[in-house]
Order: sequence, then C-alpha cells, then structure tokens
Amino acid sequence: MSNSLTYFSTVEEVSSTSDEDLREGFGFLSPDTVVNYVMELRKKLRFTEESKEAAESEVGRLRRLVKDKEASTSAVPNLTYTGYSQEPGSSNQASNSLDNNKINNLHFVKLLPGFEIQATFLFKKGTEKFNLNLMSEKDSQKFYTFHLDFRPYPLGNVIVMNTNPAKSWEREIRAELPQLVNGRMYNVTVLCENKQFRVKINDKYIQSTFPYRYPLQDVAVIKLNHGSLGNKWVSLTWQPTKATQNPPSSAEVGNSKEAASCGSPPIKNSINLDTKLQPGMKISARAFFKKGTKKFTINLLKNTGFYIFHLDFRPYPHGNVIVMNTNPSKSWEKEIRAELPSLKDGEIMDVVIECGKDKFKVKVNGNYIGNVFPYRYPLGDVKMLSVAHGSNGNKWIALDYHE
Repeated sequence: MSNSLTYFSTVEEVSSTSDEDLREGFGFLSPDTVVNYVMELRKKLRFTEESKEAAESEVGRLRRLVKDKEASTSAVPNLTYTGYSQEPGSSNQASNSLDNNKINNLHFVKLLPGFEIQATFLFKKGTEKFNLNLMSEKDSQKFYTFHLDFRPYPLGNVIVMNTNPAKSWEREIRAELPQLVNGRMYNVTVLCENKQFRVKINDKYIQSTFPYRYPLQDVAVIKLNHGSLGNKWVSLTWQPTKATQNPPSSAEVGNSKEAASCGSPPIKNSINLDTKLQPGMKISARAFFKKGTKKFTINLLKNTGFYIFHLDFRPYPHGNVIVMNTNPSKSWEKEIRAELPSLKDGEIMDVVIECGKDKFKVKVNGNYIGNVFPYRYPLGDVKMLSVAHGSNGNKWIALDYHE
C-alpha cells in the first residue's frame, strides 16, 4: 500500500482501494475505528453526489489528522490508538459469541419521529461501559444528539443519557441498568417518539425517558462503542415502527434506504453447542425480513442431516405459514403447521424457541404461534444450530441459546 493512501492524499484512492488493502494499510490503528470508518466513507463516495461531497470533506479532515504510524490517537475522535491490529482475545469467550460478528462502529442514517432503533449486544463481564450514540450532521464526530451509555456493575449498574452539542456534556438523566449476565445477549430498542426517546431492554422499558434537546431530523450517524474484554454490539437496525402516535407520511419516508435499513451482517450458517439443551432453555434469533424471499429457517441438529427440529418460515405468497418437522437423516416426517404473521419489507422479526418438558413452543414477535411441536428425538441430542438466510437480502442477524 502506498504512503499517499495512508495519508489520504486523494479521494479516488480511498474510493477504489480494496477492503484488504485498507486493513493492511491501517492495521496499526484499531480496525474497528479507522478502517471501518473509511469503508463507510467509501460507500458514501460511491453513492450520490451529495454524499460524495460530505465524504470528501471528511477525507480532508482525516488527511490532516493522520500523520504517521506513531500517531497517538486514531483518526476517529474519542477512539484511541491500540498498538496492535487485532483486538486482544478474551480467555472467557461465551459460546454463543462465535456466531455473531462485531459490527461496524459507524452507520449513516436518516431518522424521523415514529422510527425505532433496535440493537443487540453480547455482554462480557469486566467491560467498564459501552454506548450507542446518535450524532448530528452538524458535526457527526462531536455533536451527540443522544448518548445512551451502559455502565454495568461495579460502575453503578446505571444507564446514563445525555447530549453534547460539540462543546461539553449537558445535564444527565439516569436510569437503573438491569443486572447483566456474562455471555448473554440483550436487545435494546430506542423509540423515537414525537418529543422524546424511550428505551427498552429486552422488551422492558427503563424508568426514564429522554426529551429531545436537538432536532431528531439532524441525526446523520449512529456511532457504537463496543466496550472491552469481548463485549460487543452484534446487530443494529432502524426502521419505522409498526404503530406510532403520529407516524411519518409516505412522502416523508419515501423509498429511501434509510426508511428501513439493517446495519448488521448476516450471522454464520451454523454453530456447535458446548452444552446440552435442557428443558427451560431458550433459543433466541432475530431476522431482517426482505420481501420476495421464499423461505428462511432455523434448525436444531444432532449432526449434519439429522434434524431434531426444523422451523421453516414461508412468507406470502408462499403460504404465509410456519412449517415444523423432523428428519432423522432419512426423510422428512409428518409436518405440523401454524400461521405465519404478516411481515413487512424491511421489518425485524424476533423468534424465541422455548424448550419445554416434552415439546417446543415458538414465539414470533412476542406472540406464541398456533401450534406446539412435541419432541420426537431427545432434546439433549442437539449438538448444532443452523440457519438458512433466504434470498433477496433476507438474513438472520442474531442467534443465541440460554436459560
């Protein structure tokens, strides 16, 4: 890689350089700061003239900030030089973390009242704090329109919400952070209401809301801070809510990519379990639905080809049905079917499989489906979870098993 690219001498080089070369050239800085940030800038450079102009301005700023490989700070403010190209590993990695990649720090968005942001993090004990930030287009690196900071035990077990208009932090609003369990995933929802943000953790609202201090429409970037010791954000989406007090009109939302976007990569197709499933345990998954996919599935396997539980989602016009079945490496057996709730293009779908005493019970978006599925083979024989993502951009973005 040339020195000219390292110093961002030309916009064209940034736009055309491969991901691999970017990582090679910027490996001396934390990959999840500069490298992923530059990748986001490159997407802007290739998108529209308006985005290109904004990205060119950022490239100019980065050129001034990045001096040489001995720089003491990264080109992304508040994210510091690490001294190595890979995050240090943790000796206490959770088994369910293998299936979920750490997502990029920066995501370009356009938000309106009536939108919701959904994010999932994998908690690792020992991290001091981690946060989700809505940054203003006025200064997308310093102007915090909403700062949602999680500070687990022993640093208070508190959620801190605040703003910073590129000057100084203002008055905090705090709420209790529920006790977090090492190695478990948690879902966070930020509802953008008419006059305030409202936050849920695992479908339970925190005690305090946060009134808008600066215009929601000025938000241009969602910035994530993963924390340390393997703590990480593994999925992020933003879209209009299903029902709002005053939802945005179709003219406001239009057909823009921001109207229903998913910033999360698809998860791996399969993971091996390091513990036996037992009655009382649950499997939680999250999918990003795209209209046109024929089907997408979750499988509980004894081994490749031996399906202890096959959960197949077939949206309209392919039946609007959920098909459950088994296949002991021979042939498919008797199906049990249930109605699949109607899904909208770009919608997030949450699935929970509850492992009961003698049967599986399935929830979709918080509601039980119309049928259960009795065990045909021992639950403890499940050794692997697998997914089929579907097509047309449909994808599973989170998968977890827990008590």
